[in-house]
Parts: sequence; structure tokens; C-alpha cells
Amino acid sequence: MKTITLSANSSWYLYNFRSSTIIEAINRGYEVTCLSPTDDYTQSLVSLGCKHYPINFISKNSNPFSEFLLIFKFFFAYQKIKPMIAFHFTVKNNIYGTIAAASMGIPAVSNISGLGTAFIKKSLISNVVLFLYKVSQRFAFKIFCQNEEDLNFLINNKISSKGKLILIPGSGVDTNRFHPNLRENYHSSISNNNKFTFLYAGRMLYDKGLNELLEAFQALNKHESISELVLCGFVDSDNISAISNHELQSWSKISGVEWVGSSNNIEIIMAKADCIVLPSYREGMPKTLLEAGSMGLPAIATNVPGCRNIITDNFNGILCEPYSSTSLKHAMEKIIRLDKNKLSTMGNNARSRVLEKFDETIVIKNFFQVIDQL
Repeated sequence: MKTITLSANSSWYLYNFRSSTIIEAINRGYEVTCLSPTDDYTQSLVSLGCKHYPINFISKNSNPFSEFLLIFKFFFAYQKIKPMIAFHFTVKNNIYGTIAAASMGIPAVSNISGLGTAFIKKSLISNVVLFLYKVSQRFAFKIFCQNEEDLNFLINNKISSKGKLILIPGSGVDTNRFHPNLRENYHSSISNNNKFTFLYAGRMLYDKGLNELLEAFQALNKHESISELVLCGFVDSDNISAISNHELQSWSKISGVEWVGSSNNIEIIMAKADCIVLPSYREGMPKTLLEAGSMGLPAIATNVPGCRNIITDNFNGILCEPYSSTSLKHAMEKIIRLDKNKLSTMGNNARSRVLEKFDETIVIKNFFQVIDQL
């Protein structure tokens, strides 16, 4: 049986973003092995029918010796597994996994999404990561990227030739699982308590604009409690931009804020919301906006790469400026003031756009087209 591998910096990532691809590969007769650190989602990942090979590392660790060892961890893994092709997701896996696979003659496919925390601000780290991408990606067989800005960045910075690049709509979305019917089965929060419910769903990182979100929310409710904010997501403690559990607990004590942790049934959380909000500093193709759009939820998002590839201002949501709690507050006020018909139209537009451009079947098709090229 032919083996393919998928590698990321957490089992959480592979389970939440690549489950459908893994299941489809197994159904097509491939043996699938996932390489990632062991975490709370490892068993859920294995339950899909794949194998798991633990490669434990800390994403925010920049110790050169540890980084060098990581190449050998991938090398020994591929020597044992002997995959026909290796797919890599997230920065360190893209870099070190590609080098290890290529050194053994294994075709390596990178998925460069959002270009990571390191590229949000110019720094020594971003320069090092850029250099490592230039070195490693010359050995990649193909490179998936998720928006045109990232694609042009890779070309302009000579990380990859255009011929290697494949533009895909993020990780796609299961439009049957994330369906507007789920929202219709719940009474909206407006009818329940006359308060508009905003939902943030994603990793709990400062780079997602969560400080600005809390400031905007508190300013919005300063004179009258007119909205609620639900925070739902994975605490990525290894990320340099991670928000601690202690701080999240303190946020949950703010009036109107509810911190619910992570969820394997995010569609149930979304069904009870009126609007998704993602004030991120930069994205690849944010899955939370795709899932919310698939459910007919309008969105507030920042006018940055990734977000603006999904959200068109006043069509399926509202765009605001990054790093600005004031701009975000104005966007939140604007969407609250919309009449129900306009809000419903935005939601319908969101669903239509996802069906047209972001269905996960498009992503899965690209995945297997690359395998077929072998």
C-alpha cells in the first residue's frame, strides 16, 4: 500500500484543517501517516483511520541546535515510513520537513498559509525565516499558497518560481457540516435576550487582534450593554504570540465576555452567534471566516491579506483597519444597527460565496492532482 504523510506543528491543526483530506486519501486506498507533536487531539486524529508518528518540538523555540536536530527527526521519520510523497503544513514543517524529504528523494509539498507570525513585523526572526524558506523551498516539488498576496510575495522574494506554486482556497470548508439550517434550529441571541452576539473562533493569539477586540467590545458596551462576546479556540501555548490561560480567565470576568475554550463542534457554537469577528493582523485563508460564511453568518474582519480575499465590505460582512480598536468598534456598531433584512442578505451572500469559491472539494481535488503528477 502506498503511503503519504501529512505534517504540521500540532495534531490539533491536522485534525481541524485536514480531516476531510485524510479521510478521502484513506478511502482511495492510501495509507496515511500524520507527523506532529502529541497533544489533546492526537487520538482524535488517529480515530480518522490514519497512523501517527510523533515529532515533538516547540514552535516558538529558536535554539539553533534544536532546529538542526529537527531536520534529523524528520529524516529518521521518513526513513522509517518511506512515503511516496510528503505534505507539510506550518512554518517549521515546511522548512525542515522539506529539506529532510528532499534529501531522500521524496517529493515534498509545502503549504504556505499567511506566512506566519514571523512575517507580520520585520525583524531578525522574519529575515531568518525568509532565508530558510529560500533555501528549503527550492527543493519542494510543489507549493500551495492560499491568497494572491502570498503567491506574489513568494515570487517577488525569490522563494519559489511561479511554476511550482498552486493557489488554493485555504483548507476549504465542509458546506454540509456548516449549513445555515443549524442556525435556524436555534433561536438567535437577539430574540432571546435582545443582545447581539459576536463570536471569535480561532487560536488564542495576540496576532489575531484579540487585544483590540476586547478594547472595542468594552467601548461598545460602555454606556449600555447591547452585545455579548464569545471567545472560542485553541490555546496554542507554543506560539510566540500565545495568550495565556490566566489572561483568558481574566477576560472572562469582563461583563458580557464568555470564554468557552476549544470545541470539536464549532458549528454548534456558531449557530448561536449573530456575527463572526476576526481582527487579525494577517491571514492565509482563515477557516473560521469560511465556516461562518458557509453557515450564513456575516463577518467583521480586518482589511488584510486572507481576510479581504473572503470578505467584501458591505456584501458579506464589514472590513475594518488592523491594529485599530476604534475602527473595529465602528464596524461592530455598524453591523448591530443593520436591520434584519440587510443582515440576512449579508449572510446569504456569505453562503453563496463559500459555495462558489471555497468548498473543500476544490482543495481535496488539488491535493490529489499533485499526487497524480507523480
